[in-house]
Amino acid sequence: MVAGVFSYTAATNFGARADIAGAARSARPSPVAGRSPDGSTSMARAHPARRPVTASPASPASPGSSWHAVPGSAVTAVGDSVLVASTPALQQALPGIYIDAQVGRQFYTGLSVIAALKARGLLRRIVVVDLGTNGTVTWAEISRLFAEIGKHRRLVLVNTFEDRSWEYEVNSTLAAAARDHPDVELANWYATVEHRTYLLWSDGIHPQPAGGLVYARMLKAAVEKAGNLPGPPAARPRVR
Repeated sequence: MVAGVFSYTAATNFGARADIAGAARSARPSPVAGRSPDGSTSMARAHPARRPVTASPASPASPGSSWHAVPGSAVTAVGDSVLVASTPALQQALPGIYIDAQVGRQFYTGLSVIAALKARGLLRRIVVVDLGTNGTVTWAEISRLFAEIGKHRRLVLVNTFEDRSWEYEVNSTLAAAARDHPDVELANWYATVEHRTYLLWSDGIHPQPAGGLVYARMLKAAVEKAGNLPGPPAARPRVR
C-alpha cells in the first residue's frame, strides 16, 4: 500500500518534475557534465560537499542458521520525493511494504506522519525513515523519532545525496544516531550513488527508474540487516 501525493505513474515520470524543480533552484551551483567509470554520461558536482562520516553501503550479511528474510508486510517507510521516485522499485523488492512519501516533506513533518501512522496501527515492526532532502535534522527530532518508534521496532535511517548546504550535517547526524545505537541500521544512499550519479535525474537528487532499482536493493539489504539484528532494542538516544 502506498500513501502520498504521487501515483505510480507520476513516480516513474519523476524526471520531468525533477527538471522543473532543478530549474527553479537557479541559485544552486550547477553540476557539470562528466563521465562515469563505465563511460556513461554523469553529473559531477561543481562544488563538491564534504564527504559525510557514514558507514559503508548496506549489503546482505552472510545468511546463517538464524538468518531470516524480512517481508515487505513487516515494513513501513516514510519519506520525501526520493522515496516517491523509488516507490515502484520498492514495491517489487519488498512486496507489501507500506509507503507514505510526499514531495517536499521535511524531517519534522515526517514525525507527525509517523505519529499518525502509529495511532492508526500502521507502524510495522521495521520502520524506514528517508527524510533529509529538504532540510536539516536536529538531535531533538532524532530523540522524538525514537520515542515514536518505541522499544519493540527496528529503525532504518536513509541518508541523503544532494548538493545542498545541509547535506553534510544531515548525514553526520544520521550516521551518529545509527553508530551509537545497535538497533538502528543506516542505509547509505550517499555512498551507494556518489560514483553513479548517471542514475539520477538532471537535478542530481532524484533517482531515475534504474536508480530506483539500485535504491531498492540498498534499502532491502538494510531492512534485512535490521530485521536480523541480535538482542533486544538498545536504549533510546539522548538529546544532544
